[in-house]
Amino acid sequence: MRYVDRKGFPEPASLSKPSLTVKNEKDAAELFYTTFDPTLSPRPAGYEFKAYRGYDVQHALRQLFDAKCAYCESNLGDSLEVEHFRPKGGVAEDPLHAGYWWLAHSWENLLPACPGCNKNLCHHLVTEHMTKEEFEAVQLKKSKESHGKANQFPISGKRATDTTHKLEDESPDLLDPTADDPDPFLGWSRAGHFSVAIAKSADRDVATRALATINVFALNRVSLVRTRTEVLTELRVQRVEILSELEEDLTRGLSAARLARVMRRIEGMRRMQQPEKQYSALAKAFIDDFAAELLTHPGLAAI
Repeated sequence: MRYVDRKGFPEPASLSKPSLTVKNEKDAAELFYTTFDPTLSPRPAGYEFKAYRGYDVQHALRQLFDAKCAYCESNLGDSLEVEHFRPKGGVAEDPLHAGYWWLAHSWENLLPACPGCNKNLCHHLVTEHMTKEEFEAVQLKKSKESHGKANQFPISGKRATDTTHKLEDESPDLLDPTADDPDPFLGWSRAGHFSVAIAKSADRDVATRALATINVFALNRVSLVRTRTEVLTELRVQRVEILSELEEDLTRGLSAARLARVMRRIEGMRRMQQPEKQYSALAKAFIDDFAAELLTHPGLAAI
């Protein structure tokens, strides 16, 4: 996950005008929720919203996030789902909450997501110290545990139940990549072979929000970790190659030209952290750590 600045990006016309379809749906939903009673058993179904995901909205979200999932940074291809950060149809943590229905057409509440992050599906999860053998073994049976956001929206503050309440009083536990910079919160384990997302520090606020985000969006599900580890493996290979070249250059006498070649290799690695690349946050963290490692390299410290 990486921060994306939504400010200055034009709101899709179907939402900002709004279109007649959106206007009619807003009016119908407002009327529907004047009599909606979530305490009934069985709980009645919420209003069926459709107009929020118009083509212009999908196109805008693709542009805003470089056609990647807002949460896991996987390429979306044709699988983009217009996701409500605050769920429109109910709240898993509060069964009596009707859902943030009044935000169903709010541009600031919409994000592009992949099915794995957006839906509550059966996934195996990868842990920090999982071995390659354990990784393969866990996939031999279908997972019986479901993970993924759906209607989850944990908070640490006071939950808003209608338009009169301030959303900022909720203190969401989940990171919104258009409102929060994920970098201070989300880190990457160095403990094993796989690219496993972890909390960046043990600070209470950091850990709470990081772990909630990782767990709710299933950021360590097997399929995601597998593809993310492919990027990590490529980065590791490049690191080893650069260090090997550096050692050879040091034995010959490190000239300005050879040092420049090393620096070009590092800049080449940085292409993997460009916003349009899959898992750019992982790449940036790895490359930043590698750059810091080189600064303390015995052969370079004296230069």
